[in-house]
Amino acid sequence: MLEKRKSIATVLLILLAFSSLLFSATGKTVHNLVIMGTTDMHQYIMPYDYMGDKPNESIGLAKVFTLIERVRSGNANTLLFDTGDFIQGSLVGDYEADVNPLEGFDFQTIVRAYNYIGYDAVSVGNHDVTDFGLEFFERARSNSVFPWVSANIRMAEDPKDFLVNPFVILEREVDGIPIRIGVIGFTPPQIMSWGRRHLEGTVFTQTIIEQAEKYIPVLKDQSDLVVAVAHTGISTDEITSYDAQENAAYYLAQVEGIDAMILGHQHSHFPGDFADIEGIDNDKGLIFGVPTVQPGSWGSHLGIINLDLAYDWTTGEWEVLDGSASLVPVTPEVETHQQLAELVAQKHEATIEYVRTPIGWTDTEITSYFSRIIDNPVTQIINEAQIWWAEREFAGTEYEWLPVLSAAAPFIAGRQGPTYFTHVQGDITIGSITDIYIYPNTIYVAKLNGEQIKDWLEASANNFNQIDPYSTEPQHIVNYDFREYNFDVIEGIDYVYDISRPAGQRLISATFEGNPLDASMEFLVVTNNYRGSGGGNFPHVADNVILATTEINREAIIKYIQYIGEIDPVPTNNWKILPIDTAGPLLYRSSPEGVGYIERNAIRGIEFLEVDEAGWGIYEVDLVELAKYLEDTVMQEVK
Repeated sequence: MLEKRKSIATVLLILLAFSSLLFSATGKTVHNLVIMGTTDMHQYIMPYDYMGDKPNESIGLAKVFTLIERVRSGNANTLLFDTGDFIQGSLVGDYEADVNPLEGFDFQTIVRAYNYIGYDAVSVGNHDVTDFGLEFFERARSNSVFPWVSANIRMAEDPKDFLVNPFVILEREVDGIPIRIGVIGFTPPQIMSWGRRHLEGTVFTQTIIEQAEKYIPVLKDQSDLVVAVAHTGISTDEITSYDAQENAAYYLAQVEGIDAMILGHQHSHFPGDFADIEGIDNDKGLIFGVPTVQPGSWGSHLGIINLDLAYDWTTGEWEVLDGSASLVPVTPEVETHQQLAELVAQKHEATIEYVRTPIGWTDTEITSYFSRIIDNPVTQIINEAQIWWAEREFAGTEYEWLPVLSAAAPFIAGRQGPTYFTHVQGDITIGSITDIYIYPNTIYVAKLNGEQIKDWLEASANNFNQIDPYSTEPQHIVNYDFREYNFDVIEGIDYVYDISRPAGQRLISATFEGNPLDASMEFLVVTNNYRGSGGGNFPHVADNVILATTEINREAIIKYIQYIGEIDPVPTNNWKILPIDTAGPLLYRSSPEGVGYIERNAIRGIEFLEVDEAGWGIYEVDLVELAKYLEDTVMQEVK
């Protein structure tokens, strides 16, 4: 330790000497500032997978804190920010919001952790306000020793007021010299759709770029540096598009005056995930010259921005000379920070005990390995439970005679990587239900006609790439940029997609009890508050909601399984991809564990090829043979 201190002291003396030489020549000294960033922690404090009820040594705030302390010990000037989505997510959040709700002066465990770690500021993430409501959010905000920022959420009662401060100016020092750090936050404006039941009439949003162009010049005039701490990702779509307004960082970086950006929301990685895009330097971590990090999710990475600054002793002004950004991954070798582990131990153990609560049994393998190319047990059990709930809910009402359909998506199907798939078999616990349905959504019901449902299915078909049957090159069936939670499977009707057709023209058949869907047919469709409030930008749904409940979808699934006891959610195979012959191979990526699932279920038409460099299992799909297998499966069920 003594030798280490001597080495650090030597380095500092060298830097001081260099700065002195520079000062004598220019009247300026050179300094370094390290800005650290985290995002989308989602209540993953400990390195633990609550859904799988097992440790995960590649995630967790308690490990990120170890990395933070390493950076702080090696650098004299540091800041730490987070872009939000941290008070909701893992079952710790559910436990505090719904299972054993916080009362009195108690507040979220992860807020205690952030206070202890010493964050300088955080922005408001969409899940921070949409999932558990503003009262739960206010409990977090009012007990935080750090400021929250968001420049595009205003109060409905008085539009001059904001939900939280739009920005803050931090008075800090760099090598003993005062510096003013302006920190501005942003939140996806779509929270008004996603969290309508909690937010409507209380707040409203404006676009990120609109507010950035308004406030960043003001902040620049009052600050030496401006840092955007934005709960938004990166999209190169047109600036007015839905996706670019949700993930606005590509355009935010082009607003003059920003010196550094910390991003989030997409659960992506930058530098790293956005290669070969004009204006983006993946090697140095720059977006249009702005040093930027997007550090994954669940405490998978720590983002680090290095800024080289010059201080002019004559004018008293700071100047950014250069900057770069990088990510430091959390690995099994990174130790869990013991003080933080002790701070959260009680809530961590209580959550695990809750996770292990048994509710039922299944012999069926409930998996999502191939959920984006064939019907699957995950959406099957969700839809069965939602239909069961709705039939009881609407009994004796004016809607009793309408057919009930149900929509569900395979929520855990690869978004976090090749290990992020649902697998439940045997004992079903509370943790199992979260593995099936990860989000704490609430039940919404829409009344739609057949034509409107066809439009819904067409929107879901964006899950697929357009396949050229005549191409001899390998083609992936699935559009992996399309989020799996938007791939709705609607139970109660039968339908077929032709993926050789362009988007918007893929639904070639949709029937109810053998009759083609049309505008004369009316249905109740059970969904969730995300879809029912406009989430995913699906047509018709939000405008035709007849029942918006506060009942959590997962609770309906739990009650259904408790009622049945032993479940057997064998897919009805009510939807299919049209079997087409192709000149070249069709590919699909999933978990390598899917190999065993294929073998155990004797699935034909899907063949394992390899595990690629990123750890994905790559499979070749024969649509013709797969269709024959599915038809045989249906015939066996009929018998």
